[in-house]
Amino acid sequence: MKLLLVPTSAEWMSFVIIFSGLGMFVVAAELIRSRLNGSPEFTRKLVHIATGVLICFTPSIFVSGVPPMLLAALFTCINFIAVRTGVLKGIHGTNRVSFGTVYYPLSFFVLILLSWETAPYILTISMLILALADAAAAIVGENLATPHLYRLTSDKKSLEGSAAMLFVSWCVAYFGMRYVVPPEVVLPMPAFAIALALAIFVTAWEAVSSKGLDNFTVPLSAGFVLDYFILRRPHAAPEQFIYGLAFGVAIAVVSHRMRLLTAGGAMATFLLAAIIFGIGGWLWTTPILVFFAASSLLSKVGGKRKLQYEALYEKSNIRDAGQVAANGGIAALFVLLWFMFPWMTFLYVGYVGAIAAATADTWGTEIGTLARGEPRSIVSFKEVEKGTSGGVSMAGLVGGALGALLIAASALVFSQPQSMKYLAVVTLGAGIIGTLTDSVLGATLQAQYQCVACGKDTERTRHCVIPTKHVRGLRWLNNDLVNVACAAAGGAAAMLFYM
Repeated sequence: MKLLLVPTSAEWMSFVIIFSGLGMFVVAAELIRSRLNGSPEFTRKLVHIATGVLICFTPSIFVSGVPPMLLAALFTCINFIAVRTGVLKGIHGTNRVSFGTVYYPLSFFVLILLSWETAPYILTISMLILALADAAAAIVGENLATPHLYRLTSDKKSLEGSAAMLFVSWCVAYFGMRYVVPPEVVLPMPAFAIALALAIFVTAWEAVSSKGLDNFTVPLSAGFVLDYFILRRPHAAPEQFIYGLAFGVAIAVVSHRMRLLTAGGAMATFLLAAIIFGIGGWLWTTPILVFFAASSLLSKVGGKRKLQYEALYEKSNIRDAGQVAANGGIAALFVLLWFMFPWMTFLYVGYVGAIAAATADTWGTEIGTLARGEPRSIVSFKEVEKGTSGGVSMAGLVGGALGALLIAASALVFSQPQSMKYLAVVTLGAGIIGTLTDSVLGATLQAQYQCVACGKDTERTRHCVIPTKHVRGLRWLNNDLVNVACAAAGGAAAMLFYM
């Protein structure tokens, strides 16, 4: 294996030279900032570009993957310490909280693991896209007098910056496939078409990424598209991914217009649909499409009665990017794992279990809120107000079970009928375990607050237009993360039952 091959003395010498060169970039940025009063944003982007251009040549310099992995690991640690201690502002001094300098070498490390053995040119093109296209987006957006700003998550972006990201990504991908990819590699469709699909995909990821996370999502999403079209794995069908992009646009636009999703939620749904439909087709898409459609319609039932409880929840019934990722992110991870390891057929069962858990939790909350009587805490068994985290009711549990069974039925539309009874039982169990996991975490570890004006308990950090007081739970464990745990528990339970 080239990845873990013992490096030669010449390679270690190259390692020292590159490490020194990267260190010089950091020192130069700090000197420009401190001695010449250079803008931290300018020096950060200067290092961003120079570093990306330098490390994209590592596949040509090293045979062994050990030295570049060591480089990535060292700078991940160094940058993390620098961010936490507030030093080296020349490379990470921004106007917002950002771990971008940590995600940068971390994404390089992951790309080495995924592509060093089979297609190191994927690493080269992906890191160049991060170095040039992501930097172009920031430079254009930050230097216009009146940019057209938008916000999908916590960071503001500009339409002009996103257009620059799209154009430069396309250029790097197109010329990379023409001149970096070996000539013996046959592309399944014209390079300009693949480059356009890649540019759209990575630009969408950049738009929804915040706090420097684009330094992770952009190169990995670019690497995924290049892997999909160039390596031609068993489940890769070039036309299917194009259909996935179109399908994602249609779902996102319709859902946003129907006020089922915020703009950020619509973009996250586009990415989710592109991955799931682009890789798995209708077999994998049907369960999550049924979850989204049925749960969205159910959330509209009894809207007036639910209004009195809405202030207790952290989020509204119009899903944002965080909610879409929380409910569908684990499912997308199962699809990506199946893409990488196609012989692991049990991953589909885990996928269905994760969606069943998300459905059971959503249906349990919606039906439990409409039912008569007060729910009880899953921990103390005392009556609690409807909408309280960790509260469960018989109506909610039955509703959640019905939702899980609906997902089981949807999964069987394109699968083998002989597995009908078994899959239904597995999915039902996964849904129940997932929703109980959600309730237990909600009652114990999830952050809870109290309004200092009206005295109500809530998941929100602001209530009655003023900040709330933290009363219990872990501050960082919000409702979205609890939903991630719910889906993960459902997926894990389904695979255990299946095995």
